[in-house]
Amino acid sequence: MKKLLLVCFALAVFTVGRVNAQCASCTPVDCAIQKPTGGLCNYLPDDTAGLPYDEVISFYMPKKLTDPTTLAQCSGCSYVRLRHIRIGGITGLPTGMIATPNHPNGYYDVENGDSIGCVRFCGTPVAPGIYYIVVNLIADVTAVGTPIGDVDANNQAQTYRDTIEIFPSTSECPQSFSLGSGSCQLKACDSVNVNLNATLVNPDCPNLISYKWDLGNGSTSSIKTPGLVNYNVPDTFPLTLTTTYYSYRIKDITVELTGGYTGDIEELTGLSNPDPYVTIPSIGYNGRGTGADDNDEITLTGLNLLIPGSACATPLVITAWDEDQGPPLGSQDDNCGTHTITPSVPNQVSSSVSNSKIWVTFDTVAVSSLTETVNVIVFPHAPVPVLMADRDSICNGDSTTLYISNYQPGYSINWFLNDTTELITSDSAIVVKVRGSYKAKITNEVTGCSEWSAPYIVSVGQASPAAVNIIFNGTQAFVSPFPSSGFAVDWYYNGNLVVGQNGKFLPYLGDGLYSAEVYNINYSFCRTAAGPDSISVVSGINDLTDNSVYDVSVYPNPNSGKFNVNFTSAQAQDLRMVITSTIGQTVVDRKIQNFNGQFNEVIDLTDLSRGVYVLTIESPTGRHNSRIVVQ
Repeated sequence: MKKLLLVCFALAVFTVGRVNAQCASCTPVDCAIQKPTGGLCNYLPDDTAGLPYDEVISFYMPKKLTDPTTLAQCSGCSYVRLRHIRIGGITGLPTGMIATPNHPNGYYDVENGDSIGCVRFCGTPVAPGIYYIVVNLIADVTAVGTPIGDVDANNQAQTYRDTIEIFPSTSECPQSFSLGSGSCQLKACDSVNVNLNATLVNPDCPNLISYKWDLGNGSTSSIKTPGLVNYNVPDTFPLTLTTTYYSYRIKDITVELTGGYTGDIEELTGLSNPDPYVTIPSIGYNGRGTGADDNDEITLTGLNLLIPGSACATPLVITAWDEDQGPPLGSQDDNCGTHTITPSVPNQVSSSVSNSKIWVTFDTVAVSSLTETVNVIVFPHAPVPVLMADRDSICNGDSTTLYISNYQPGYSINWFLNDTTELITSDSAIVVKVRGSYKAKITNEVTGCSEWSAPYIVSVGQASPAAVNIIFNGTQAFVSPFPSSGFAVDWYYNGNLVVGQNGKFLPYLGDGLYSAEVYNINYSFCRTAAGPDSISVVSGINDLTDNSVYDVSVYPNPNSGKFNVNFTSAQAQDLRMVITSTIGQTVVDRKIQNFNGQFNEVIDLTDLSRGVYVLTIESPTGRHNSRIVVQ
C-alpha cells in the first residue's frame, strides 16, 4: 500500500493557506451534525481588488472515514482511521492575501479529538483575475481491517485545487501607486505636477518585485519612486505602472544517498543500491516513484516547483529518501536525512547531512502582475481677454460699451468693477456709465480654465448744463447758466472762433450772430452749444450799465413745440416777450407790465411747423435773443 488517497478529507480543508502567515487567529464552528462525513462548514466568497478581505472558513475532520470513495482505495479495509493532518502549504492565493490556521504549524491531532479547525484569510488582493489555489496536505492514517490486518500509512501527500475570482477595483484612484497630494483625477490647466511612488511592496522578499513605469511623455522608469514629474504641454498623458510579483521556483534537484538505506529486504535481495527520491512537504511535492532503481544519485530536471511567495525567505525543508516496496512484503522507505535550503539565485544551493547530499537550482517566475493607468490631462491655457470700448471717457449721464474684442464661444464671463464688485451680467459686452477699473474673467465651460483681462479704466467727467443761453446786457454777452468751476467757453462771432476768449463773458464785438459752447475743461467733449443769436444795440439804450433782466433760459431746447421760458427781472418794469420765425413772422407777442421777480411759463407752439424760432425779451434798457429749435 504505497499511497492511501484521502479524497474526502481533501475536500474538507482546501482553503487552508500559508502556515507561516500572520492573520489573526480564528475560532472554528462545529458543523459535525451538518457534515457527518467531514467537509467545509462554509465557503470563501470572491473579492474585489484593492478592498480589504477578512474571511474565516471552518471544517470538520472525522476520526473515522467510511465513505465508499475512501474504502475503495484501502484494499478491502473496514474503514480508515484519520490520526493526524498537517497542512503542508498552499500556492496560488491572490497576491496580497494570506491565510492562517487556528493551530500552530497547521497540525491537527484528529485521533485525540482535535477534529474541527478553521483558517482565517486576510489581506488586500492586488490584481484582478481568476486564481487557481493548490493546497498541499500530509496525513497519517490507518487502514483498519485489511486482509493482512491494520496497516499504518504515514506522510500521505494529497493535493487539492480550487479557484477564487478577484474582480477589478471600482476605485478611480490607483491602488499600486500614489501621485502625491491632491485628487487622483489629474486634470489641470497649463501644467500638472505628480510625485510618483509605488505603494505595493513584497515584505517577505523585497527583491522579488519589479516596477515598470511608462510616464506617457516618452520617459520610463524602473525604480520604486520616480519622484516629481511635471507635465506642461497641453495633451493627455497615459501614466502607467506595471507591478510584478515573483516567486522562487525549483528547477532541478540532484540527490545523493551516502548511507542509511542498507539492511532492508530490498537491499539484501537486490544490488544493495538505493532508490533515491525527495519530498518537499510545504509545497506538496513527493518524488516517490520518480527515481531510478539501484542508483545512489539521481538528478531531477524540469521540476518547476513553485515556492509560495510568503515562504520565499523561509528555509525550505527537503527530505531525502530511499524507496522500498513497503509492507506487508517489503520495508518502509528509509529517511536518509532532512535538509534545510534557503532559496537563492542564480547560484546552485547545496546541503550535506548524514546519509545524503542535495544540490538545488532555483530561478524566479512572475506569479502576479497588476497594470494600472491614470490619465494626466493638461488643458490649454485660456486666451487672455482683450477689453475695448467705444470711448474710455464719457460725460456724466452718458454711457460707453465695453466689450471683449477676442471673445470665443464656449467661455463663461464674469465682469468686475474695481476688483471687488462683481457685475450682474455674463455677456461679452456691457454698457458702462460709472467711472472705475473694469476687468473680465473668462472660464472655459468644459475645462474650467480661466484667465483675466488687463484692467480697463473708464473715466467720467461732469457734464455741462443741459441747456445754455446767450444773454446780452448791452456791453457784453454771457452764457447762462454757467457752472461755478471747471468749465470754459468757446465763443463764436459770425461763425468764427474768438481766440483768447474762454470765459463766461464776451465783450460786444458789434452787431451780428453770436454763439457759444460751454465745455468741461478736463473733458472737452462734455459741452453744450448756445446760439447762434443775433445781437444788435438799440439806439438810445446802448449805454446800458446794469442787467435788469438775467438768467434767461429756454428748456427743453430742442423741443417738440412745448417749452418753458424762464427769466428773472431785478426790478419792476414793463417787459415784452416776442417769438418770431426765421422769415420774420411774429407768432407770439406779449406784454408783461410792471413785472418784478422770476418768470416761468410754458409756451405751446405745437400747432406751428417745425423749425428755428427766435425768442426776444425786451426791457426798457435792452433786449435778449434766444434761439428755439422745434423738432
